Amino acid sequence: MAITGGSSIGYALETFIYTPIRQPELIPTLLPIILGAVVIELYFGKFTNEELGWNTSVGNAVIWITTGANLLLSSGLQQAEQQAAYGLIAVGSLVGYMDFYHKWPDTIAFLVSSSGIVYTLAYITVIFVKTDLEVTDQTLQAAAVFFIGVQAAFKILQGFESTADQGSDYDFE
Repeated sequence: MAITGGSSIGYALETFIYTPIRQPELIPTLLPIILGAVVIELYFGKFTNEELGWNTSVGNAVIWITTGANLLLSSGLQQAEQQAAYGLIAVGSLVGYMDFYHKWPDTIAFLVSSSGIVYTLAYITVIFVKTDLEVTDQTLQAAAVFFIGVQAAFKILQGFESTADQGSDYDFE
């Protein structure tokens, strides 16, 4: 059952937030994205002195590739939906290549490949492809608001996490 009804900013935000509940058939596609984002963000909230590494950057790029491939395996995609899936695969391939071969500075790589960006953009793409949400200026604005809101929510969530940077119970030094 696809969500239909409009392209206003409020409607689009509601679609981004409630689609996993209203369309439970999307859970197999969305759950790895949601769970992966939450776990990684909690991890970096717990270990604030750690940074994203090159290997994780490559792995995060693979999220875009596999999400795009998963979308392409869906039946009944329209041309624009297929293009969005191919676009996600292309972005993942380009970023993965750049990360794998260290073709850009680590500051750029680690920003572009950060879990907050990768998982949230993958989620937004799935919502656009798997619902009847039209791509308009208003829905793109809603996607931007959703993106910023998710990043803020992760920062707030990380603020509640107690840090382990002062040492670990398993530190044998």
